[in-house]
Amino acid sequence: MIPRYRSAGEFLFYKYLSCIAYIPVNTKAMKHISRPLLHICMLVMLLTLRMADTRAQMLTGLNRDSLRRVLHALPADTNKVMTFITLGQQYENNMPDSALYYYEQAQRLSVQLHYPAGFVRYVNNYTAVLNMQGRYNESLKLDLQAVDTCRRYGLQELLVKVLINTGVVYQYKEDYGRAADYYMKSLPLLESSGDLGMLSLMYGNLCGMYRNLHQLDKAYQYARKALQYGEQSGNEYAVGAACSNLANSLQDLDSTAAAVHYAQRAYNTGKQLDDITLQESALMSLGNSYKRTNHYDQYLATFRSALPLARMLDDVNGQAIAMQGITEGLYWTKQYRQAAISADTALAYAKAHDQKEVTRGLLLLMSDIQIALGNQPLSRQYRYLYDSTRDALMNDNLQKNIQELETKYEVEKKQHQLLEKDRQALRQRLWLIAAIAGILILCLLLLLTYRYYRQKQQVLQAGQENVRLKALLEGQLQERQRISQEMHDDMGSGLTAMLFLSRSIREPETAAVKIQRTAADLVRKMNEIIWTMNPEQNSLDSLIAYIRVNTAEALENAGLAYHFHMPENIPAINIPQELRRNLYLAAKEAVHNVIKHAGATEVHITITVNNRLTITIQDDGHGFDATADRPFGNGLKNMDRRMQQIGGALQVMNHEGTTVHLTAPLAL
Repeated sequence: MIPRYRSAGEFLFYKYLSCIAYIPVNTKAMKHISRPLLHICMLVMLLTLRMADTRAQMLTGLNRDSLRRVLHALPADTNKVMTFITLGQQYENNMPDSALYYYEQAQRLSVQLHYPAGFVRYVNNYTAVLNMQGRYNESLKLDLQAVDTCRRYGLQELLVKVLINTGVVYQYKEDYGRAADYYMKSLPLLESSGDLGMLSLMYGNLCGMYRNLHQLDKAYQYARKALQYGEQSGNEYAVGAACSNLANSLQDLDSTAAAVHYAQRAYNTGKQLDDITLQESALMSLGNSYKRTNHYDQYLATFRSALPLARMLDDVNGQAIAMQGITEGLYWTKQYRQAAISADTALAYAKAHDQKEVTRGLLLLMSDIQIALGNQPLSRQYRYLYDSTRDALMNDNLQKNIQELETKYEVEKKQHQLLEKDRQALRQRLWLIAAIAGILILCLLLLLTYRYYRQKQQVLQAGQENVRLKALLEGQLQERQRISQEMHDDMGSGLTAMLFLSRSIREPETAAVKIQRTAADLVRKMNEIIWTMNPEQNSLDSLIAYIRVNTAEALENAGLAYHFHMPENIPAINIPQELRRNLYLAAKEAVHNVIKHAGATEVHITITVNNRLTITIQDDGHGFDATADRPFGNGLKNMDRRMQQIGGALQVMNHEGTTVHLTAPLAL
């Protein structure tokens, strides 16, 4: 597994960096600034950082529901781009489809705003999911576009991440020459940034590359550096990734006991951070250690535990490695026929997803399996295929090219250090001159403008305060009337039910469960009321997104497979509050009927937009008996009533499951 500079486990530091503004600070130059200007500059910087830090903590500390509410309240600006990305990261581990959806929203808004930094951050996040899914060519194309964007707009602080991510993709594609080139280009930028956590992960990537090139001593050196910088940074994810890499390097050097120690430490860190990526890579490292100590049963069990994690992450490379480990475990435990079946499956998967290294290992393993089964001719065929595809990366030219890149990097690093010293000296002189001139001009301007603004503000503040208080009181009165009416209508019956339940508790567990469900329903209804009343959510795009997220969560909790089919271009139009409320509640009722009555295993939800908005909900359940007195209780009647209130229509079809069409007019 290759650590990447935007994975689900990097929540602790990458997300924070991506949410705040970049503020270049030259601390050495500031030592020579006069004390008054230094005091002013420090106050401005501290205020900016405090505001950015507070906002970052607010975003990263919120759950999905809270983030969605924050998202709907934000105007279409750069903060909304970052909130889209943060929300996508929340879904990345268990709902990658929803993560991709929010990343795409960030990309679209960035293009509309002409916000190149937002586009680059979209690429960093979006390609992380593509790599997990084995879509390396798509990922590489986007990464190269991001590199070009960073250089065109001078986004130096983002360029280092994109360079590393591009090297990661080349490493996945086993193009180690280009991978090394991009890694070496990023090293000077990364070292000058002082970000020890990112530097730790970078050294981990280099460790993995040199292990693939069988330069084991150099791989071990980089693994040690990765752990050292990870511990100094205090970043637990970087420490966990470094421990996993160090465990692999120690296995290569036959230090099995130490390898087991670091693999277990990496796994424990993954569990502590609830990071599936770390747990997956740590289990694979631990499994390899069991193999070296001839504990083949534990080796097999470990890789069987790793495979579901890789599937949960949709990690193509991890699944291929886990399937290879299971096959090898079956072989070493002398379950040869099962091993042959497992090898066939793993080979097909590895070839289909262009996993060259795993394919070569499986071909050699299949040759040994056929020998154990007594099939010598077939064994020779697999051996021939292995020899014909054997890794050609160990030739002298590649080793020489990588060594030249390292030498070039060291020379450029020294030249850069000398040039930086000259630049620092020049900057110090310019800072001193600018500081003196700036202080004199600032004092003069403050003196001239203070009296004028003081008098003007006193007059304006009195009038503005009166207007503001009057508008505030009127707005509060109207808002309270709306909220009280809605809460009385929707929540009154629920509160009454909770009251009677609390009075009739005789079997505490049963009554407590009922109270808990009733309370959860009330909270959900209250959120729906607030969303309906919020005039900032009156767009068609907001309605479609709200229906998608909430129905996906309901189907996910019910254990049903689901697929969304959404229009590529959604018109930027506003829709009335009554239409939003009735259409959402009708769609919600239709999904509720599928979960409760249909006995379905899969649901397709299709939304089309022309002069009408049509929502189609189709399941593969057993349908319903139209002649029955109450096939779905009052649900269909309520849905039909709601659609009539907004001038729409409800159509229910009962063929190979149930299909519900909800149609409402749009004023395009």
